[in-house]
Amino acid sequence: MRWDRAGACLLGAGLAACGASSPSPAGSSSAASEPASAALNMVLHAHVELPALAAGASGSGGGLEALHDEKPLAVTGPAGLTAAGNWGYTTAAGRRFALTGLSVGLSVVEVTDPRSPRVVALVPGAESQWREVRTYRHWAYVTTEARTGLDIVDLSDPDRPRKVRTWSESFDSAHTLWVDRERGLLFVNGTRFGMRVLDLEPDPENPRDVGEWRGFYVHDAYTRDDVLYASAISDGFLALLDVSDPERIHEITRFTTGGRFTHNSWLTRDGRYLFTTDERPGRPLEGWDLSDPLAPRKVAEYIARPGSIPHNVMVDGDRLLVAHYTDGVRLLDVRDPERPQVLGHYDTFAGTEEGFAGAWGAYVFPASDLIVVSDISGGLFVVQYTGS
Repeated sequence: MRWDRAGACLLGAGLAACGASSPSPAGSSSAASEPASAALNMVLHAHVELPALAAGASGSGGGLEALHDEKPLAVTGPAGLTAAGNWGYTTAAGRRFALTGLSVGLSVVEVTDPRSPRVVALVPGAESQWREVRTYRHWAYVTTEARTGLDIVDLSDPDRPRKVRTWSESFDSAHTLWVDRERGLLFVNGTRFGMRVLDLEPDPENPRDVGEWRGFYVHDAYTRDDVLYASAISDGFLALLDVSDPERIHEITRFTTGGRFTHNSWLTRDGRYLFTTDERPGRPLEGWDLSDPLAPRKVAEYIARPGSIPHNVMVDGDRLLVAHYTDGVRLLDVRDPERPQVLGHYDTFAGTEEGFAGAWGAYVFPASDLIVVSDISGGLFVVQYTGS
């Protein structure tokens, strides 16, 4: 049975320097194991299946062409429906909403009461297996590889989400996006015209294209303090870009990640460490010491199970959350980033298939234990961390 698999492999130690193909850290600690079960210190509050998320929706056409080498999805849901990227939105009054990209649009589900989620709306979009979402103030920005453009959704009345427009002034499709909330900048990755930078101020419904990067294909991005951490999936490296002036972006440095298929990244709270994923079977999540950005050291690894695939990672305080495809969602303690410890996990995927199926995106509402997970064929899972 699926739940009898071996547990996590945790490795942590220092490397002398970054190499072209990073070996496992020397002097690694022995592998830590997790109980062979579907969950550890996490409970399922609710599961909203794909048909409910997409109720009343109809696809509006559009291509499924990918602009890079990621694999097509192995498993689809009912009637070909799939779920993709996942994010969250919290109102000023504290109401919480899951924002889930489906193959037919953006699903908005209230999870303020996690035991009784309420499907609010499906904001239809052109059909695509890839759909990612990020928020800025009370707007949601949605990318897809269907060649229509960037959907802008007004969430000021979260009970009645409203698509304001589909913006397509400098690109018509994209793979992922990132919002620099401090500067009001939207970085749009994987367009046919490089990474685009949009200024969301003073009018978030009418952004202005203010910069670009075409030095290499950027699959995903993360920013802090005018530095953009660019995951160059096709080239297999993580690059640091100076984005202090969006009109004159330049590269600071780059280093190769272990799987040479750099998928995404996120910094720790203090900014000293960066965690990266490579979307290849058996390639662990990696932790890097960036004390000297010109000579990063790999200091930690984590993988739920040999042969599995960590997908997307995010950090909340001293905790790291990773959507781990067929191994569900994993929560790690990274107070010591060189020795991450398993806090909990929940497996959303009940099938026996391997590879590109199961948990695509996971989002933890900041400073809380509430987590929403998008499963490609299973829909939305609302889970909670119950450990201390």
